[in-house]
Amino acid sequence: MTKPNPSGRLSNTTTCLPIAYGSIAFYLGPKADEYRTHKWTLYVRSPDPTYDISAAISKVIFQLHPSFPQPTRELSEPPYEVTETGWGEFEASIRIVWKEDAEERSTIVTHGIKLYPKNVPPNLLSMDPAAYMNTTVPGACMRVFSDVEFDGIIHEFRLIFHFFLLCTSLFQSFR
Repeated sequence: MTKPNPSGRLSNTTTCLPIAYGSIAFYLGPKADEYRTHKWTLYVRSPDPTYDISAAISKVIFQLHPSFPQPTRELSEPPYEVTETGWGEFEASIRIVWKEDAEERSTIVTHGIKLYPKNVPPNLLSMDPAAYMNTTVPGACMRVFSDVEFDGIIHEFRLIFHFFLLCTSLFQSFR
């Protein structure tokens, strides 16, 4: 392993933290109206439900479409998710802020909130959506799995955060 430099940061070392972010949408059926056709949830979580990513995350900030009341949602404890209702698709921004000990820049990703299934035949689009949707929206359930890489080649990161991620991972694997 590379030795830390005098400031306590590692060079030429990469540490990864797997995260999943995405959304899931449900058609509201008879409860739908002009402005609320779907209920959806946008989330950040671990791909492994037994792994607690909150040990490394200080907060998650979701930036929704400006038409939502309080379009900026800040969550400092799990579950890191926002649930809303609406009628339109849009791009949301997710900022993951790491624990202060990490001294790392926050990670920003974007995710498209999808409400309608892909490849619906054109003749069905003019019909009631219940004709081509189940309770869940096929194709609108979206999961993106991503490794957040803290790459010491690009920037040096704190030795303590490197060990923190490694020890947290090892500890949780023995539970």
